[in-house]
Order: sequence, then structure tokens, then C-alpha cells
Amino acid sequence: MPRNSIMEGVVEFIRKGGEGGEAQVDVELRTLFPGIGGTILSKGGVTTALRKEIGVVRGSGHVMFLRHMIIKKLDDFFYRSTAEKAYVYSHVPRPLGSISEEGDKEMGIPPLEAYMYQWAQGNEGFSWEIQRSDGSTQSVMLADWNVFESKFVAAGINMGKDVADADDGRRSKNIIHMFPYDIDENNRLSSIWRRIDFGMQSTPFNFYKLEKFLLDNRSSLENVLRTDRYETVRLAVKYINPEDKLEPKDTGKLEVLIGAYRASSLRHYYTKGAGHSGSKSIIGIGDQTLTPRGL
Repeated sequence: MPRNSIMEGVVEFIRKGGEGGEAQVDVELRTLFPGIGGTILSKGGVTTALRKEIGVVRGSGHVMFLRHMIIKKLDDFFYRSTAEKAYVYSHVPRPLGSISEEGDKEMGIPPLEAYMYQWAQGNEGFSWEIQRSDGSTQSVMLADWNVFESKFVAAGINMGKDVADADDGRRSKNIIHMFPYDIDENNRLSSIWRRIDFGMQSTPFNFYKLEKFLLDNRSSLENVLRTDRYETVRLAVKYINPEDKLEPKDTGKLEVLIGAYRASSLRHYYTKGAGHSGSKSIIGIGDQTLTPRGL
């Protein structure tokens, strides 16, 4: 089915959002969210980042969604857990859907691997250093950053990589701050920021360490995130781990769990329904299903 062929829903291009070595991002206004588990139609428009992979590898749009989802649920755990209470403001935007399409050569439609997430308001590029009137240079402290980074390192995910500009290491990258110029007298920026870009180069996963973290902290994770969300994360980690493999029945289970997770996430934006709108199916921008391992 050609892209954007469903008459219900809105997909409106707003502007270019940026480009890097792994992907380019468009800002869109959307009420239509294809993805694993079915297409979801939202009543309210959502300002969305559409991240389009530059190196088109079959299924990579879904893999990127799963990487982001894993990171988001760990972020939820770190700031929601009474025991952890590492920080109180979520630093990871919600992932919303994904696209994996082969395209159509005859119709001139190229393949597309992409995923969607909640657009983070603010700007990147704040300075990690400031120069004082006496000529001294001092580091800028980003509230929550040290504990955020250390919590993810303990879980096997390096969130401290690729957060400085390659040409000028004093400028931040992939951290979107709502108020990037409000540095207080203690050289501190507030905690109103979000980390973006969860590509393999930007946020490397240590799968052994990550799976051990999930196993060792299972009880706490289930208490905070619920058992079904824990299982979603566990299966997603196994799916994207190149050294692991999911059985077909577990791949099907993961699809169902992801569909439920996405419906829950989009419910914050007045979700109309997942899979069906009244009696009319709204599953339509290709069948967004997970392929067997060997993406």
C-alpha cells in the first residue's frame, strides 16, 4: 500500500529537524502512527520527530524504536522508583511508532526505515564551558546529568557518548534543553532537558550487562513498570541483541506487547483507538511486523 494512503488521520510536514551520520529527522504534526502491533489514530495532533535511517537495512526502523523504548522504560524506572528516585523529571521522550517499508520501484517509492518519537521542545548546543569576567574558564554543570549517565552505565547503556559537538567539544549535542541559556551563579543548568539520538553509534549497548541488570532487578522493575512492561523490555533486548534469538512465538508475543505499550503511550494524546476505528480497520501503512532475527 502506498505511503500515507489512509484517508483518516493527519501527517503534516512542519520542517527539517536535523541530520547526522546515522539518520535525518523531520518534524511532523501527526495523528496517524504506524508501528509494531498496528496503526494507531489519535484524536489530538502530536508534534512528532520522524527519524529516517540513512543506511536502509531491512527492519532497522523497528530496531530503532525498540532501542528507544528500552531506554525510555529504564528512564521511567529511574525517576519513578521510590527506592531509586535518581531524578524527578523524565529525560527521555516517548517513542510512538515505526515504519519498515520495502518501497515500490515501479512507482518510484524508495524503501523507508524510520521511527517516530515525541518531539523534544528546546534547543541543543548549549556550552559545556563558560568564560567568567576574570578570564577563567569553568565547566557548566547540567542538573541530573551525572546521576542519569551513571544509572544507565550500570544498566549497560552508554548515554555519555556523542553529547559534544565533533568540531567543538565545548558545545553540547543530542541534549535538548528547554532553557539552554539560563545558567545560574553556580554554573548550573536546570534539569529541564531530554536526551535524544539512540542510534548504535550514539548510545552503545552492552547486552551482557543489560540483560544481567534486568535479571538482577526484576522484582523492582516489575513493581515500578508492571510485569507486562518488564516482559516487553526483556523480549525487546533479546530481539535486538545480535548474539541472541527469539523464538517465533516470542516474536509474536513481543508484537502484542509493543502494540499495547504504544496504545498506552499515545493515550496521553487522546488516542482514538488501536487497530480499529469503529468498524473500519486503520491498520494500513504496510504491515508493520517484526521479521525473524537477521534483520
